[in-house]
Amino acid sequence: MNGPRPINLNRDVPQIIKLLELVFGRRLGGDGQRLFNSEAGMSQPAFLWRLSPISSKLALGYVWEEDGRIVGNATLLATRTDGRYLVVNVAVHPDFRRRGIARGLMESLLALTQERHGRQILLQVVKDNMAAINLYQSMQFKTIGSMTTWRCSMTRLRDIEAVIGSQHEPILRELARQEWQSAYQLDTACLQPDLNWPEPLPQDAYKSGFWRRMDNLLNGRHAEAWVTTNDANQLTGLVGIWSEWGRTHQVTLRVHPAWQRKIERPLLAKAIRRLHYLPRRNIRLDHPASDEFVNQLLREANFQPRRTLTHMRLDMAA
Repeated sequence: MNGPRPINLNRDVPQIIKLLELVFGRRLGGDGQRLFNSEAGMSQPAFLWRLSPISSKLALGYVWEEDGRIVGNATLLATRTDGRYLVVNVAVHPDFRRRGIARGLMESLLALTQERHGRQILLQVVKDNMAAINLYQSMQFKTIGSMTTWRCSMTRLRDIEAVIGSQHEPILRELARQEWQSAYQLDTACLQPDLNWPEPLPQDAYKSGFWRRMDNLLNGRHAEAWVTTNDANQLTGLVGIWSEWGRTHQVTLRVHPAWQRKIERPLLAKAIRRLHYLPRRNIRLDHPASDEFVNQLLREANFQPRRTLTHMRLDMAA
């Protein structure tokens, strides 16, 4: 029977992987790439796909079948927040587009979310994919904002001046342990929480007590942050580096709206200087696409934009 049906992990995963690789290729995130690299040989019995922790993420979703062939896929992921779901992997084979398949898959996911008493659905879409954006808007999804992923290798990273001309360099210091709540408040004041993907920033993200440090040490993780403050010692800006063994360094830059365009340069310059002392890995920074001031600073430091994703949200009716 042609049309949408729930995913069957015992038999569908090899076809879904081929479809996702055709549609997205290297634009997929880390889990998708690991799925292709480790299991795309298709040599194992199909039922063993169910045992894969990566392919099991496909379980909650639908495929679109035409004469026994899977030509569309859309997946729903639960999050740590009750009632909050993510839509991922909305893919339609190029030969079957403009036939209402993507809409049919999305309608199936919306119905599934309602069955599970979901309150909110979020998704990401390439910013210039207007056909997909128009589809989601027609289904009442609202745009939250767009985030650009910037990347740079350590060998190409370029130092930037902390100040220009006669400007005075602000005092930067390490984030104090007791300031973790203030750092969280600054972060969420600078960036809409749903622009963090796939989960909103945890409230203890900047906490660095003894047990957190021991856990980081045992698991090959490293975290550090520097801040600027105003005359009342309130945080005005923050730059952090999060590292994990064998993975890309993740840099975060947050500046309070009242201080934007004033302290981004010295904060980013500090992070770059520090990165030179860390293991030589690639560097990633996700930042709002609309912040052209920071975009220019990143280009100056030799970062390259890799992709810009628009985040959209649908609040389900009670």
